[in-house]
Amino acid sequence: MNTSYKQKAVNAVLWNTIERFSVQGINFVLGLLIARLVAPSDFGVIAMLAVFLAMANTFVDSGFANALIRKLDRTEIDNSTVFYFNIVVGAGAYVILFFAAPLIAEFYRMPILIPILRVVSWSIVFNSLAIVQQAILTSNINFKSQAKISVVAAVVSGFIGVVMAYMQYGVWALVAQMVSSAFVRMTMLWIVVRWCPCRAFSRQSFRELFSYGSKLLLSNLVVNISSSVTGLIIGRKFSSASLGFYNRAEQLSVFLAGNISAILNRVTFPVFSKKQNDKATLRQYYLKIISVTSMLVVPAMAIRFVFAEPLIVVLLTEKWIPAVPLVRILVFFAVWMPFSALNINILCVVGRSDYVLRIEMLKGALCVAAILLAIPYGLEYVCYALAIATFICSFVYTKYTKSSIDVSWSCQMRQIIPYVAMSAVAGAIGFFTTARIDSLTLRLIIAVMVFLIVYVTLLLIIDKENVRFLKTLIPKHRKND
Repeated sequence: MNTSYKQKAVNAVLWNTIERFSVQGINFVLGLLIARLVAPSDFGVIAMLAVFLAMANTFVDSGFANALIRKLDRTEIDNSTVFYFNIVVGAGAYVILFFAAPLIAEFYRMPILIPILRVVSWSIVFNSLAIVQQAILTSNINFKSQAKISVVAAVVSGFIGVVMAYMQYGVWALVAQMVSSAFVRMTMLWIVVRWCPCRAFSRQSFRELFSYGSKLLLSNLVVNISSSVTGLIIGRKFSSASLGFYNRAEQLSVFLAGNISAILNRVTFPVFSKKQNDKATLRQYYLKIISVTSMLVVPAMAIRFVFAEPLIVVLLTEKWIPAVPLVRILVFFAVWMPFSALNINILCVVGRSDYVLRIEMLKGALCVAAILLAIPYGLEYVCYALAIATFICSFVYTKYTKSSIDVSWSCQMRQIIPYVAMSAVAGAIGFFTTARIDSLTLRLIIAVMVFLIVYVTLLLIIDKENVRFLKTLIPKHRKND
């Protein structure tokens, strides 16, 4: 990769990382405050609706955002065509959910879901009005503006949520946070991008973009359905409190892995799309990204596994202790997320969205089958089933990566295993050196410090090459700038 592309990638990673972790950090802290003020069942109520909201948002996007970003000769007609399509689908999705709300409430046997769904579904409409604007920023690799927009939306909506939770509005505090976040984000994108659609809708443009995006639409539907079906089944078979414990455990488990997945998807796709015909370059940098991702993700997952109990009690209070075993199991589910995202992204870059559809359909079917088999044995077994199914799926997507850029499962594992070993050593030392400390807060702080010291020391001894590579990604200050 030449200097120009490398600099673009570095800036994109920097600002996308700032966006994801500042926004998620703000949401995480505010979420902790809200979790202390509302009951676990309130989180469960929102989680029950996640599958319907995720499906609606997937239809609104329909894969057109990626299609616009990937198209090197994109025109204003293309942008406007997607914009008008998004408006129609967003409005249609809201109408469908509005009238389906009584049926969904009857399914869960919770009448309160009717007004909640009708209000929270406004976020879908707001999202539909901003997809093209975000695609324009992403295509221009402008993640700095997106970072600022996301931070503003997170702060404003988080403040609204905390205030309403403090005023004892319960689940409506979570609803207000979601809707206000979508509205503020939409407003900021319109202000920053300053793009207006022309009065044109091209059938030819629609067909061209949809031929690529339709496969991503189907694959994203499968992903959202399979990822949300757990909440759907738990909400139907167990109490809303149980779903709340699962939902919070999942969020804690996937916090870092999910954010890194999102960063990698958004940054590597537009950058590598410009080099989509250079398979050797894609392979070289793909393997490097796998190594760097492992260096960051694996130790974070190890910390969550080893220190799950003090982490839960210190952050969420003792009322959330039932989530501790779920966090430890779901770590093995979450750790595969960034690597799955990277494999899927490479396939999208080389234009094989048909491979992505096959992968997601098979993965979705496997996960749903595993959940249905495990549900009679309890919530922990559902988490075990998800972890096992996700591991099996790693063989599926690497099969297609092998045929596309010649990177096999074993090749990827060779990049990951060293960091698993270093994390295991650091975790064991951190656990045994702090096991007799009575204060959970003090134990957590010291244990994490010991873990990081040991892990970084091992990195400097064993993996100097990738440490140097990470240093090259840190932008250097230039006086003439």
